[in-house]
This record gives sequence, C-alpha cells and structure tokens, in this order.
Amino acid sequence: MAAGGTFTASDGTTHVQVCTSPNGTTWQATDLGQGGNAPRSGHRIVVAVTPAGQTVALWGNWPCSTCTAVLEAAVHPAGGTWGTPVTLGTNLALSDGGLVIGVDGAGNVMAGWVTNPGDTTDAVLPAGSSSWGPATTLSIEGNDGPAHSLSLAVNASGSAIMTFNGGLNNLWAISGTVTGGFSAPVFIASGAGSNHYNPVGTSQVALNNAGQAAVAWSVLDGQTGLLTRSPSGTWTDTVVTTRTVPAITVSAAIDGAGNAIAVFGSSYSWHLAGGSWQTAAPLPSGSSGGLVVADPAGTFVYADTTANAFTFTAGATGFGTGSGSHTSLADLKIVPGHAVLLATDAVSTEPVS
Repeated sequence: MAAGGTFTASDGTTHVQVCTSPNGTTWQATDLGQGGNAPRSGHRIVVAVTPAGQTVALWGNWPCSTCTAVLEAAVHPAGGTWGTPVTLGTNLALSDGGLVIGVDGAGNVMAGWVTNPGDTTDAVLPAGSSSWGPATTLSIEGNDGPAHSLSLAVNASGSAIMTFNGGLNNLWAISGTVTGGFSAPVFIASGAGSNHYNPVGTSQVALNNAGQAAVAWSVLDGQTGLLTRSPSGTWTDTVVTTRTVPAITVSAAIDGAGNAIAVFGSSYSWHLAGGSWQTAAPLPSGSSGGLVVADPAGTFVYADTTANAFTFTAGATGFGTGSGSHTSLADLKIVPGHAVLLATDAVSTEPVS
C-alpha cells in the first residue's frame, strides 16, 4: 500500500511525503522533496502501486509565485528505495482540478495532468521501468476548451478512460489503452452553458474489465448527471437534477457484471446490468457526499465524508450498519475481497464480501 500527503518543512516550504507499507500495518515515511502545492484544486499528490509492488508518486510543485509550476514523479521499485524525482512536465496548469494516475494489470502506469493553457496531457511508465515515456497531448484548449476536473479509470487489461470538463464546463471523454494511445476527445454531456471563464465541476469515472463505464458529474449552475458507456463505446446520459449550486461531490463505481452505482450530494442511484439509472434515493441518515468503490465480484463499499463505511451488494436498497465515523475521509480503495480507508491520516482495512 502507499499513501501520499504533505508537510511543512523547517524552512516553511511544502514537502511531499509518501508512506509505503508491505502489509498495511508497518509504514515507512519518505520525504521526496519540495512540492505537493500545485495545482490549486483537486489532487496535488497521487500514488499507485503496481501488481509487482512498484510504487509510483506524482505531484505538482510551484516553487514561487512568479515561477512556472512543474510536474514531478518518483518511483520506488518493489524491495528497493525511492529513486531521484524526475520532471514530467514544465508548464503545469495551476487551476486545472487535479492530477490523476492509474495502473493496469501488467504494471504499466499512466499519469494525467493539464498543461497551460488547458491541454490534457499524459505520460506512461512501462511496467518494470523507471523511465517515463514522453508527455503526449490528448486534448487541445483551442478545440475543447480549458480542461479541468480530471478523472481517470484504468482496467486490468490496460483499457483507460479519462474524463474532463472543458469549455462551458461541458464533459468530455478520452478513451484508449495505457500503452496504445487514445482517440480524440468525445463530447459526452453538456455543461448547460456554465460560464466559460469560471472552470468548475466535478466528475468521476469507473471502468470494469468488460469495457463498461459509469460516470457521475456535476457543474455549477448546470446539472448533475449520470452516464454509462457500453463496451462498444456508446455513451448515454441521464440528467438527475438541474441548477446545482454549487457543484456537488460525486462518485461512481461499477462491478464486473456491469452493475453501477453513483453517489451525488445526499443521494445515490443504481444502474443495474441491462437496465437504466433508477430514481435517486437518499443515502443513509447523516451521510452526504463521499466515495463509492466496487470490486469485479460485486462487492460495493460506500464511505461518507465522515468516513463511516458501508458494505453491500448490487441493487441494495439499504446499506446496513456502517463502520462508524473515522472522521475526515481522504480516500477509499478496494481490491477483490478487501477494502482500505484513509481518514484523518490513519489507514483502516477490512475483508469485505
């Protein structure tokens, strides 16, 4: 396991700290140097662990108010030590809505970010390597608007989908494979004319091994919507609410059979395999926002913003008894049969089925 964060060094600068663990119990913290303070919104540090145990960290560094923000990465081979950080990009957009990282079943790692003036960009670290491939432009600001609010999903076979909000906060998707490249961006939902000069919005995409995908998204003064994608690449959109002020937190998950769930605000909706999005239902009492994940076997876990976690199966109309508040949810992950919760700088794990 790995978790990334920041701390303030003795000279007052922000430093990146990544904690790694071989067993989820014993942890080793490493200072990777200055950074973790860019972009201004979304994730500023993201980490991934490959099936072979290689850990990869990606972060933004904005060294001074008059400097250009850069994107840096470091690799920790299984059983080894952290290598020297390298620069992946030298013109990181400061207000793009975060960094993303994903890993496939072979161990290939994909990093995604936005380069000024608003171009979606990626780079790939091949399995077992410590050398990144070149940065590649995936969307162009002049065509799709300034990209922001990135989300990335990668499945075991190497297929990947990245979503981003562009001009007028419209939602776009880029599909392809981690090692084989991506198609041109596809317009998948309207931002309902949200202000072009006020980039806002939230989205999260989930992808299963069959190529089915689910997306939940929300934009300021626009709408909250739920989308699905068939294995052939056909997108469908359902508007759940309109005139959302402000944009709300959203999350989506999909299992191996194609059952999907979306969480948005204080509501959730199921899209069971072969069906359509159901009428929104209220989350458990006291829950608002949070994250939802699923494993291929059909186990779903939802954790609200207080890190009260619930485990259930596809189509459940009640989530049962939660784990109890751990306060300040930071992240939620799942692998078959096991869920991991990061809250208040502590890790909690649980076998789930």
